Amino acid sequence: MVGTAGFELAIPWSQTRCLTTRPRSALIYFILTFLAEIEGFEPPRILLPNKKTKKNLRQTGYHQLTNIQLQTIPLVLEGRDLIAQSQTGTGKTAAFLIPILEKLEVIFKPQVLILVPTRELALQVSEEARKLSPHHNLQVVAVYGGEPIHKQLQAFRRGVDIIIGTPGRIIDHIFTRKSFHLDHLKFVVLDEVDEMIGKGFLKEIEKIMKKVPEKRQTLLFSATISSEVEGFARKFAKNPALITSKNDNLPSNTEHYYMETTSLRQKNNSLVSFLSDSQLGSVIVFANTKRKVEEIKNTLLDNRLRVDYIHSDLSQNRRTRVFQKFRAKKISLLIATDVAARGLDIKDIAYVINYDFPQNREFYIHRTGRTGRAGASGKAITFINSSREKSQLLAIARQRNFKVERFTNTPTNKNNPIRVGEAREIKFN
Repeated sequence: MVGTAGFELAIPWSQTRCLTTRPRSALIYFILTFLAEIEGFEPPRILLPNKKTKKNLRQTGYHQLTNIQLQTIPLVLEGRDLIAQSQTGTGKTAAFLIPILEKLEVIFKPQVLILVPTRELALQVSEEARKLSPHHNLQVVAVYGGEPIHKQLQAFRRGVDIIIGTPGRIIDHIFTRKSFHLDHLKFVVLDEVDEMIGKGFLKEIEKIMKKVPEKRQTLLFSATISSEVEGFARKFAKNPALITSKNDNLPSNTEHYYMETTSLRQKNNSLVSFLSDSQLGSVIVFANTKRKVEEIKNTLLDNRLRVDYIHSDLSQNRRTRVFQKFRAKKISLLIATDVAARGLDIKDIAYVINYDFPQNREFYIHRTGRTGRAGASGKAITFINSSREKSQLLAIARQRNFKVERFTNTPTNKNNPIRVGEAREIKFN
């Protein structure tokens, strides 16, 4: 019997390919493949000797790890640096938090620095860290612009073990305010490093990396591994293990559709008709500009639909309140720019609607990654206004190996049985 000690999270046998990360593990994989044919053989288990970690995971409902977690956790526990390619909704946050928490002791001094591209992602990673460590008593703080600085300074004075923040605010605290020291730092994590580089944060994150101790573990997570990401990894990670998806496909549990429209009026008609179904569940509608978000919001409000919206001009407090309402199901319809596409981790989003065609392929991936997360089913619907947009969508589908179909009918509301294209009086601005 193999690996019966440790935390009771059996690796699904179909996922033991993660053991082939290194040559030594290839031999283990061959042996385990042979043993798998023996009746009564049990699959291997990841060893987490820390009782607090095991208790935390059981309490938070972890019964089986995702593929990225299975590949990442053993390497982090071994002390390896790594660069991992992982799409949204795959459990990558827990993939680095679980082994990091396993290796920490409470000292009320910064041991972990996690850099993220957005304020929303900083909040969500900090929430996940607290959820996974209720019995560790580790102190977690999220730092980002738009929040009163005195609250963050108070947290540092009390003592923190884990810091999650955006590059600009982290630089402010390290170099200007000198709010904390990095002498005890053990881990540096860059979550969505491709997004940070894409947003122009490369100089900032390089400045931070030059300040952190030489002796540390560096963990890089990225949806795409571009030449810029590879160059960054070569510069700041020590012989990093590379974890890549077996393929570049999108999760098969998300269904992809397109809806063709020929005019703005028809598009709004179709949107209002579809969203009038009270049985849809949680829906996010994406638009490319702040102005368009507000136009859609006003149209939906005029048609008596309960809706809220977010974009980058809103204050952080306002955006946080909107996310909290949406997460708590107090509202089921959210209109957003791409500020919400990265890092938004809300369970059971039934539909993502691309009102505006995404500005590039990666935006499509990250928008539609809001639904169909962690094994749940979901649907993504994209409005198509031209043959060019249709060709672009079909090209993304071919590249990412998913099926996309024409969406013809909305779900039926018993009190309001409307199909797309049928006559209905819709109010417009």
